Amino acid sequence: MFKKSLIAFSLLALPLTASANWSAGAGYANLSDDDLSLGVIYGAVTYEFALEGSKFSLVPELRLGTGISDDKISGVKLEVESFTALSVRGQYNFDNGFYAYAVPSYANLDFKASFNGASISDDEWEFGFGAGVGKKLNEKTSVEASFENFDGTDVFSVGFKYAF
Repeated sequence: MFKKSLIAFSLLALPLTASANWSAGAGYANLSDDDLSLGVIYGAVTYEFALEGSKFSLVPELRLGTGISDDKISGVKLEVESFTALSVRGQYNFDNGFYAYAVPSYANLDFKASFNGASISDDEWEFGFGAGVGKKLNEKTSVEASFENFDGTDVFSVGFKYAF
């Protein structure tokens, strides 16, 4: 059964890979809320659906990350265990290689709070909205910066993408 599913998935994915609109990348995100600031590194996978005859495109994206910096608030140490975000960009591509986008996202932040040797973990899924800009450095490589807000938590991120 697994072998049949793998073959079927491969046949379905073949037309998508042939059009060469896949990108993979990585970045850094800073999550901040009042007195709190946490750092996350992430990897991302996207696929660009260019709208024919238009400079607009839709870009679904999956980001997976982990915490790299923690913070303390009122003696409680907070650290990110994992970060997951699913989003779909509405992107406008300018002729000079720049692009701008608006993005609704659905994200999960799994974090751990520690105090005096005891710790608890929690995770939350939140809807958010953001915007960003990017620049294609060449046909394959681009850099970008974005700002998103999830229920009062600001997320500023910078990253790069490589198309294949």
